[in-house]
Amino acid sequence: MPDRLSYDAIVVGGGPAGTAAALVMARGGLSVIQIERGRFAGAKNIFGGVFYTHALADVLPDYWERKPPFERPVTEQGYWMLSPDSALRIMHKSEQYRQEPAGAYTVLRARFDPWFAAQAVEAGALLITRTTVTRLLKDARGFVIGVDTDRPDGQVYAPIVIIAEGVNNLLTRQAGLIASDLPPRYVALSVKEYLSMPPKELQARFGLAGPREGVAIDIFGDATLGLPGTAFLYTDQAGISIGVGMLLEEFVCHRLRPYDVLARFKNHPVIRPYLEGSESREYGAHLIPEMGYDRMPRLAGNGVMVAGDAAGMVDALHREGTNLAIIAGKAAAETALAAHEQGDFSAAFLSRYRRDLEASFVLKDMKQYRHMTDFLDSTPGFMGTYANLLNDAALRYFTAHGIPKRSMEREIVSLLRERRSFTGIAWDMLKLMRAMRG
Repeated sequence: MPDRLSYDAIVVGGGPAGTAAALVMARGGLSVIQIERGRFAGAKNIFGGVFYTHALADVLPDYWERKPPFERPVTEQGYWMLSPDSALRIMHKSEQYRQEPAGAYTVLRARFDPWFAAQAVEAGALLITRTTVTRLLKDARGFVIGVDTDRPDGQVYAPIVIIAEGVNNLLTRQAGLIASDLPPRYVALSVKEYLSMPPKELQARFGLAGPREGVAIDIFGDATLGLPGTAFLYTDQAGISIGVGMLLEEFVCHRLRPYDVLARFKNHPVIRPYLEGSESREYGAHLIPEMGYDRMPRLAGNGVMVAGDAAGMVDALHREGTNLAIIAGKAAAETALAAHEQGDFSAAFLSRYRRDLEASFVLKDMKQYRHMTDFLDSTPGFMGTYANLLNDAALRYFTAHGIPKRSMEREIVSLLRERRSFTGIAWDMLKLMRAMRG
């Protein structure tokens, strides 16, 4: 019988969580194999586009010298509240955003993920692409001891497996870390398009002084037909990332097709002028877990840990996901290193991984916003009602010429009463504050 293929650790997935784990373990002296089913790391990965550099600095302190393929630093960011024909804009621009390296950049995953994976390979990890992990291998005790793949004789063994498979949590379920697949109520679908445009034209439209400036805008209200969800508009080096995201439940219940929702958003009178003359270069959709803190899977079992989207590590309110994934991948890797030192791969020992995350911003933030999905589910008209109300009130305020201002104020109050009673507004705000306090 030929010798079986064995490593100190196996990582499943080539996204930020998996690559961070592979990098840290390889740098710590473990033999690591990272298995990715795409043609290359990032081939199947899509996200809105804002990347926070603090997480990268945690695993690669010298990342700036390694020339990461960032697009533009985010030097202006904020929110637009969209009604059918208007937008109320809340934007923030600061000289502090212009420091280099900046705290946030726009990123295209098809460029960033291969670069990040190359850093893990340089540290000593073996990256295998075009390979799908089909099942976990377990011993008689129930410990995970490796994986099986779709390659001939494709079994690979290791005393520790880190699952970073994304929202399609087949292996997470096999490991017994979560009981079932997520229902549509707790999964969002984001559809994104990348539109190319000459940099000078892009900069003129968004009021950017040059290539070292960029804008990140999150958009609510009519962008998603007033339903719970968000849209986004981010500037890249020579193009725009634009997209919409809503819970699967909303698409199903309202019989909406994702590409129709995006097309409608792109045709909005406020949005359309920013896109004129651009060319579509990339189009895709991606599932995002929005299960919240209370529905996360167990993060560790015997011989196995789970990180990133597979563990539901997404903070949609603050457009955070990749940074949570990288910090979680690092924490899982550090636990794996400690497990090798102790020779203990039991769930009890690996539970230190969750304790480390509980002490970090990752699970502290997830715990704080644990009820946000439930709030939006119980207040389905929240986005549309208040976006329309704010725009209509602003229109009255800024066009109150030649009439007594008290009449204008009364008209605005009347708008409030027509759309939502004062009691209803107070109750909505109370529910929102409760949801944000955890």
